Amino acid sequence: MDNINWVGRRVAVPGLGDLYSEACGPLYGPPVLLVMGAMNPGHLWPPGFVHALVQAGCRVLRYDHRDTGRSFVLPIDAPPYALDDLVDDAQRVLDAWGLPRVAVVGWSMGGYIAQCLAHKHPERVSHLVLLASSPDHRPYMAATLGRKVPADGLPGPAPGFLSGLLEAASRARGSPPEEVAVQGWAVFHGGSHPFPADLLREQTRAALASGHQPLAAMQHALAVDRAPPRTGWLPSLQVPTLVLHGADDPCLPLAHGRALADLISGARLTVLDMGHLLPEALAAPVGTQVADFIRAAEAV
Repeated sequence: MDNINWVGRRVAVPGLGDLYSEACGPLYGPPVLLVMGAMNPGHLWPPGFVHALVQAGCRVLRYDHRDTGRSFVLPIDAPPYALDDLVDDAQRVLDAWGLPRVAVVGWSMGGYIAQCLAHKHPERVSHLVLLASSPDHRPYMAATLGRKVPADGLPGPAPGFLSGLLEAASRARGSPPEEVAVQGWAVFHGGSHPFPADLLREQTRAALASGHQPLAAMQHALAVDRAPPRTGWLPSLQVPTLVLHGADDPCLPLAHGRALADLISGARLTVLDMGHLLPEALAAPVGTQVADFIRAAEAV
């Protein structure tokens, strides 16, 4: 599945524990930080995507969010944390690896973190790549937490998405945890490419074997729900930005990607034949596109 030689490093979060991070690729290649979405460890980045970046000469860095993978897990009664705490975690990872400035690729909630990192610390972000993300998470959070989605903003999830999640949970009841994960991911899939069930099953097994606790990261959703939207300050960003969004994204419909591209000055939008999940068929081509974008922006 993933035969790249990763080098791991623990990253201290004072008073709480350690984050797990790892890097691969040419030591002095253009550095790229991959920031995963909510409730998932960095291990779930598609191998084809990572391989394409490495083959293009990039130094790739990924990490496990707090409460995921091999990073620390907080007690259930611990004080809640904020999205800004997750942004600070990303900065800690960069500091631990001695990387003053990197291209940041954020997927879904990872895209929220990437946007905030570029806003709070613009000197640290050379390029911004936002995959299946949004400038305003409120419609999605309202729908998934049982609130009414405002009619005057970006759209909430596609019809049938929430019922699909409930049906998937019902079908998977009593199944091994990797099968529960595969059933859940299937609801996020879209487009004409095959659903990568076998890869996701293998990735989930590996994550669970490393200590990942799927329910521990429910705090991610609460942290996002408490955060303000980013629409007010996104036009002030001055960083080359590539927005990648699925034409059939069921939880953050395409309007979210278009809004990102409209709000960020000079941003480019590529619409992909996918949902919220990057399928195997697109992983390597999209990785190559990201590497080409980084090189082209560096040359300007």
